[in-house]
Amino acid sequence: MRKIITTLASLLFFASVWAQPVATWQFEHKDNGDGTIDLIFKATIESPWYMYNSDPMENGPLPTTFEIKTPSGFELVGKLRDLDKAKPKMDEAFGMEVKVFENKGSFVQTIRRTSSEPLKIEGLLTYQTCNGGECLMDELDVKFDIPAGKAADGAVLPGVSNDIGTENGGSDGLLVFLLIAFAAGLGGVFTPCVFPMIPMTVSFFISGGGNKRDGIVKGLVFGLSVTLIYTLVGVIVALFQSTDATDVLGTHWIPNIIFALLFITFAISFFGAFEITLPTGLANKADAKADKGGIIASFFVALAMVIVSFSCTGPFVGSILAAAVTGGLAAKPILGMMFFGLAFSLPFVIFSFFPSLMKKMPKSGGWLNVVKVVFAFILLGFSLKYLASADAYFGLGIITRALVISVWIVLAILLGVYLLGKLKTSHDSEVNHVGTFRLLFAVASLSFAVYLVPGLFGAPLNSLSGLLPPADESTFTIGEGSVQNNSAATGEITQGLCGPAKYANSKNIVPYGLPSYYDIAEALECAKEQNKPVLLSFKSHTCSACKVMEAKVWSNPEVQAILRDEVVLVSLYVDDRTELPAEEQVTSVIDGKVKNTLGRKLRDYQLTRFGKASQPLYVVVGHNEEVLSAPVGESTVEEYLAFLKAGLENFKKGQQ
Repeated sequence: MRKIITTLASLLFFASVWAQPVATWQFEHKDNGDGTIDLIFKATIESPWYMYNSDPMENGPLPTTFEIKTPSGFELVGKLRDLDKAKPKMDEAFGMEVKVFENKGSFVQTIRRTSSEPLKIEGLLTYQTCNGGECLMDELDVKFDIPAGKAADGAVLPGVSNDIGTENGGSDGLLVFLLIAFAAGLGGVFTPCVFPMIPMTVSFFISGGGNKRDGIVKGLVFGLSVTLIYTLVGVIVALFQSTDATDVLGTHWIPNIIFALLFITFAISFFGAFEITLPTGLANKADAKADKGGIIASFFVALAMVIVSFSCTGPFVGSILAAAVTGGLAAKPILGMMFFGLAFSLPFVIFSFFPSLMKKMPKSGGWLNVVKVVFAFILLGFSLKYLASADAYFGLGIITRALVISVWIVLAILLGVYLLGKLKTSHDSEVNHVGTFRLLFAVASLSFAVYLVPGLFGAPLNSLSGLLPPADESTFTIGEGSVQNNSAATGEITQGLCGPAKYANSKNIVPYGLPSYYDIAEALECAKEQNKPVLLSFKSHTCSACKVMEAKVWSNPEVQAILRDEVVLVSLYVDDRTELPAEEQVTSVIDGKVKNTLGRKLRDYQLTRFGKASQPLYVVVGHNEEVLSAPVGESTVEEYLAFLKAGLENFKKGQQ
């Protein structure tokens, strides 16, 4: 009898618990305006209970999940994720650290519209709560009624994340670019044209009998003005970045030659052969306005500084703009110049706040010329990158990988010898001893030279792959991972192809001996014959990010196995200058121009079909050119494998 009573009591207890859930929920949705919608789940949790977050935990408690029951009119973007930050907690019940929500927690599931019709979304929300001694699992049927709206372009396919990798460097690539721009701005300060002017400029801020506040205000106006001037330079450059302009700036030989000549000219100037300046009239006019004093004068002081310092800052600005205009992102020149200007003006602003710090500044001297000479060596090295791109445009084969590496080795050795004081220019002071920093930089430079040597014998040098020309058939290779030429480039039948590849030539080098077509129609025919999907690989002969992807991602054995055996690869060079017969030419629906070369036709196809103008871009398509996997750009090995496998899986589903 006692057992029966105990059992009934227990049942009543658990029934009461389940009848009164320890968590109450609110559900809402938010239209993001880009075709995606956030489904938001908000929980209020009774104390002392807590709820586990959405992270899966092996041999642990149940995470919070949301399972869709009506997958029509939309596609999932990722999985359910935490909207609030979960709190780490040592869970005694499971003997492990978990992440939980106490009192309240919220989650979000993003979806992407594939239809403009109203959406009725139903799903099952599953979650687990505990109080240290007991744990409860609960399930809720959830409904969202979402009004009609515009469907998103380029909908995400099942099993594929909405991330398209790192197009043009992506968020990570953009961050690196901005950090480089910021570092370049700081580097420009430590040049003979700028560094000696810091005390003079700061004295302008604090002179005139004004108080400390006036000096701070003038310094801030100066800093903002410098930033604004450089940003305007970026705006001007960005205004010329149409689709055709991006094509020219990114792949054409003319801008590459111009950038190379500029870098070489500035390098020779930095070595002391001559000085490059803007017209003196500009500086004189700015100085005249600055002499009038007042807050407005700070702007003209900034303008005069920008003009006068051009002989030293020009290479920095040119390098940033060269990297920006070939990156595809319209705002990149603007952001690059903004960060450069911020860094360049930062020391002046800091000294206007704290003038006493100037007493601790290093004195101007011979070390400033050393800085210029170091930059000269670096500029000479980078000029080869642009010369190699111009060479690749024509397919001349003059600026080879071996030549670039050889020149870099010589430059690195000469720089190391210079830093050790064994080599001097006409403007250098006598070196009585080598300081710590010079010694460390000398070690770094000579070590870089040693690092480059294996590259002469086929070592991949993956960290520099974006700057080096690709390996060719003449490259002697050692070890694994060396980039081999594809025999298909000579028009031979390669294992994996259905026949000779149209448009194959000595310029179209596909790494690791991978079989490849260069024409979409030809690739589709072979794909039908072999019952495989097609991998569209949009690239250019001068694309640095493409080289990086091939060196770091395509070198992976699992990736290579898929590219070789499970897909038909078609390499689409958007800078291929092969003239097309009249019947193969197309008129662009974007700009109304006739695309009379293979490269222009492919670039227009990429932009029209996928809305992306930059390379690399990879897309897995079926036999009717239907997209099987969301396009990706520059990405990691893991991301790229997920992209390929999703495409293969969707292809197999379509065959069933």
